Amino acid sequence: MRRLLTVLLLTLSLMLLATVYKIPVKAGEVEVPVVIRMSDLLSLVPEDFDADWSALYVMAGNDHVPFQIDDADGNGRISAGDYLVFLLKGQAEIVIPAEGEDVKVPRFDAKFDLERIADGWIISSKDGSLEVQINNHGLARVVSFKGIKALLLDEIGIARVSGWPESSYWIDGKLGNHHEETTGSFRVVSVNVFTPGPVAVGIYAHLKSERFHGLNQILVVHIFTNGDILVNNTFKFESYADMMKLQTMVTRPLVPALDDALHILPVFRRLVWADQLNITPLEYWKARNAIIYVDETPYIAFPATSSMKPLWWGATYIFASMERWRTNYSPSAQVGVAQILPSVPVVYADYKKWLDSDTWVYESLEFRDGIFKWMPGEFDAYESTRGVYSMKVEDMPNRYKFGDSVNHVRLFSLYSAPNVEAAVKWIEAKSASFRSIKVGE
Repeated sequence: MRRLLTVLLLTLSLMLLATVYKIPVKAGEVEVPVVIRMSDLLSLVPEDFDADWSALYVMAGNDHVPFQIDDADGNGRISAGDYLVFLLKGQAEIVIPAEGEDVKVPRFDAKFDLERIADGWIISSKDGSLEVQINNHGLARVVSFKGIKALLLDEIGIARVSGWPESSYWIDGKLGNHHEETTGSFRVVSVNVFTPGPVAVGIYAHLKSERFHGLNQILVVHIFTNGDILVNNTFKFESYADMMKLQTMVTRPLVPALDDALHILPVFRRLVWADQLNITPLEYWKARNAIIYVDETPYIAFPATSSMKPLWWGATYIFASMERWRTNYSPSAQVGVAQILPSVPVVYADYKKWLDSDTWVYESLEFRDGIFKWMPGEFDAYESTRGVYSMKVEDMPNRYKFGDSVNHVRLFSLYSAPNVEAAVKWIEAKSASFRSIKVGE
């Protein structure tokens, strides 16, 4: 009993003497962005630790890691809605001193210039390697990267939504008139471009659809010094909605500016067209001479502007499983833009359950992620997919209610690579590092 009491007293003494609290953070072997909402960070700190949040810093070994805290709510102090932002490879610690400790917090110079213009903002890196324009809806476009002045990526985080805004389905079974729109049609509730920091510039936009009552888009984008662009897009519903599309997109990734660009990605685990032909996705793309091998692993690769003879409809691919990454890469310019997912979604054995979830579309030079519920008659034209989904339009929408939300986190990385093989290897390492991010574990 005496030994137990001694241990408890010693533990309590150590807790009282604690001057800092450390939260471990880790990523893979390639530098990736880390953005943590301060409210999430607070949940990792013991309630009895009296933290001095203004003295927070980040360490990797014995080295200070450049970081910034974005004042998202504009109140001039660190609060729950703000964001801690830094770049990381390997392991680090977020160090939070106790209140009253005399800690000299390292300061780092901003790496971007920010200019307000009539229809938005211009972000320019101080070393001249990156220039981004932002419109009054908070949508960014990359117009210069490492000496290449061209439209390399546009409308970052734009939403495409469609459905039945006049639906009275639960009253009389009727959907009313169909409507489709993108973020450009939404009403701007608020847009804020944060003060540039030593690693990134952040954008916050709250947008609201005028046609789909109660549909909000909350778009948070961070543009980093290394060419990474982290998109956190949330759809929030304040009323009932019957939706056919709920997609997060980027447009014009390298094309048409660089017309030799290739579209490259891992082979789909599921592709409706391949299932309908009773072949594998690998066989489907081999039949179109669109398979390359890197380190004996097959990848899909084809001209980014080609439709690639789809089995039906006009998209290059649709009703396709979301994979770990996809990219457009220009061999002549030796640059690319990659889209990387934080995790690889499950492909459900239940076909309907899979079709009700997020899938990939590549159409009209757009990377589209999310819900797509227009089930064409071609599903019933092939035995393999006959009956997997109701062909009644009123059965197709995803139905959302007040309080529901849908979140898409995507990393878009601008990069340089001497050839296709090097590009694929770099993206594989980058995507593995991004999926390895752990905070507080």
